[in-house]
Amino acid sequence: MPGRPLSRRTAVGSALAAPLVLAACDIDPPARDDASPASPPPPEDAELVTSVVVELVRAEGVLAAAAATELTARLAPLAAAHAAHRELLVGAVADTELPDASPVRVPDAPDRALAAVRRSEQRLLRQLREACVGAASGDLARVLASAAASTAQHSAALPATVLGTGTTP
Repeated sequence: MPGRPLSRRTAVGSALAAPLVLAACDIDPPARDDASPASPPPPEDAELVTSVVVELVRAEGVLAAAAATELTARLAPLAAAHAAHRELLVGAVADTELPDASPVRVPDAPDRALAAVRRSEQRLLRQLREACVGAASGDLARVLASAAASTAQHSAALPATVLGTGTTP
C-alpha cells in the first residue's frame, strides 16, 4: 500500500528485529556425517527445482531489462542474489535442460520499470514460498526458504520511487 506511513512502533520494532534476521542468515546448517554420501533430490523435488530456476531466470530477465534504465545500481544486489540462488539450485539438477532468459520488456520510465520489478519479485516470492512448502527434502526446503527470505528483504529495500522523477509506481 504505497503512501501509507509506518507507525513509530512498527519502525522501532523493525529496527530491533533486523539484526536478528540478519544474524539468522549466518547460521551454519547442521554438520553432516562424512560417511553418508549426498543423495540426489527426489524426482518430485527435481521438477520443483526446475520450476523455481525457470522463475529465477524470468526474474533475472526483468531485472536486466529494468537495469537499462537508471536503476542499475539499485538492482545490482538483487540481481547478484538471484544469480547466486540460481547457481545453487542448478547444481541440484545439473542433468536437467534449463531454459535461457527470454527477452523481457519493461517500461522506459524508471518509476514504471521499478513497479515492473516489484511485480516480478512478488511473483518470484510466491513461487519460492509454494516450492518451500512442497519440497520433499528438508535441505531443499531450507535453501528455498533462504531464497524467499532474501527476495523478501531485497524487495522491501527497493525504493518506492526513483528520486528526481516525483512520480510513484
